[in-house]
Amino acid sequence: MFNIFPEKLHTLLLIILSLLFSIFFFNDQVAVRGGLVISDLVSYQDSISPLKYYFLNSWTILTQFSALLLKIGFSVKITSLILIFILTFLMMLSSFLILQKFTGDKTLSLITTIFLIFFQKNLGDTDYPSLMFTIHTFGAYAQALTGILIAGLLYKNYNLTFFASILLISIHPIIGLWLFTALIISVLFLKEGIIIKDSFKGILIGSIFTLISLILFFNFSIDKTAFDQNLFNTYLNEWDGHRAKTGEIHYEYIIKTLLFFALTNLFLFNKKNYKLFLIFLNIIILTSLIIYFFFKFSNFGNFGILSTIIPGRFMITYTFIAWPIVVSLLYLKLGKKKYFKNFLYSLILIYSLMHYKDFIKVSINFNKNYFLSTWNNNNNIFKALNEINDTGNVIATENSAFNVLYLSRKPLLITRSIDFLPYHPYLVNSISKIFSEVYGYNFNKPVKKHYPYLNDNFIKEEFEKKSTNDWIKIKTDFNSNVLIVPNSWKLNLKLYSKGEKFSLYLIN
Repeated sequence: MFNIFPEKLHTLLLIILSLLFSIFFFNDQVAVRGGLVISDLVSYQDSISPLKYYFLNSWTILTQFSALLLKIGFSVKITSLILIFILTFLMMLSSFLILQKFTGDKTLSLITTIFLIFFQKNLGDTDYPSLMFTIHTFGAYAQALTGILIAGLLYKNYNLTFFASILLISIHPIIGLWLFTALIISVLFLKEGIIIKDSFKGILIGSIFTLISLILFFNFSIDKTAFDQNLFNTYLNEWDGHRAKTGEIHYEYIIKTLLFFALTNLFLFNKKNYKLFLIFLNIIILTSLIIYFFFKFSNFGNFGILSTIIPGRFMITYTFIAWPIVVSLLYLKLGKKKYFKNFLYSLILIYSLMHYKDFIKVSINFNKNYFLSTWNNNNNIFKALNEINDTGNVIATENSAFNVLYLSRKPLLITRSIDFLPYHPYLVNSISKIFSEVYGYNFNKPVKKHYPYLNDNFIKEEFEKKSTNDWIKIKTDFNSNVLIVPNSWKLNLKLYSKGEKFSLYLIN
């Protein structure tokens, strides 16, 4: 049903390369944080921390998959590695298939794919970064599955196309629904409803996965709380960076997008075999631009469910797959020229030599074997935290927060970022209270506008001026018995343990 894989040798090469790239570009994945909470490996004993609501009330199958891997005994690092491997393989496969479809040259397709993914070539960034190898699991998977969806269209494997689009709903609901709607409109526009009928198996399997994921979500989710709408509007207007009406337009990305749009239509407009692919691509490009400009020049972000939309995220969905398509179209137009293939190989070689420092960085990262290391000299403070029985909700800072979950498996009071708030507006009261009473922020007037993150430079002064009685009150109000801060900070508390980078304090 999904049989568009290349021959065994090339499939094996793609698998091996995907594993190597997963190690080279390893990052601890955001999806694993929620997996730790869902699997109860990180247990919140009270409802004080907004993170308990955030993790349990966020629907994505990747978090559930992470919870399953953790529950059966995989470590945090290996779980992240598995997620990155699947992601990388999807990107490798879609790029290879698209290039092979147009060029018919497997060697060229493989070498170009390796080049594009190693150097992480894309159209650039908007208000939201478009990274392939990143901690942000969900956005990266949205790009990868968009590639698989498009490959399915090119090969007329509509079961795969519909399966990928429906599965994406359970990974990234907003992007998934958008792409699924664009796909249905494309099919209806061509008046080829038979495609949907012929895609029954893909639709069925994708729906089963999504339905099971949704049932699990409702099983784990907890009741929401009432919130102050004015306070939430303050967050949108003063703190949020992704949806801010700043007037800043990313012209470079828009120009690249329009060139991509023009090129695909110029080369494929009269080719019947690519009509559905072209209509779908046109719809997602045009609607992504419309959404972007609507949010840039309006206050749509302040209206209910629209506040969950990050306008730039729609445009970066096709940012990775654009390059394989562009290279393919150039080959389609110029591939018969005598020296074009040699020119392409030379271009890849010259670019690689000019960017040799990228190879050095990858080599350094590989030699660290970071993904295999759980406890090392830099992390011994988190081991000490792990050994404390009753930590309550751990107070952390900008650069220590996530390791509390990853390495210590202890409940965290708040993360370094609160940019998830538009998805969970009911948490604004809790977050504003923590930011104000624990970290010293004025929620109505952030230190840096449109920056929804903790800032260690600001927090240091606030923490160092707190008295022992201030900390005891925080302990009582937020059920927080310990905090972890950079070594250079000196607090009016008992030092429990000191590591290479961080110090662990007890609140008595």
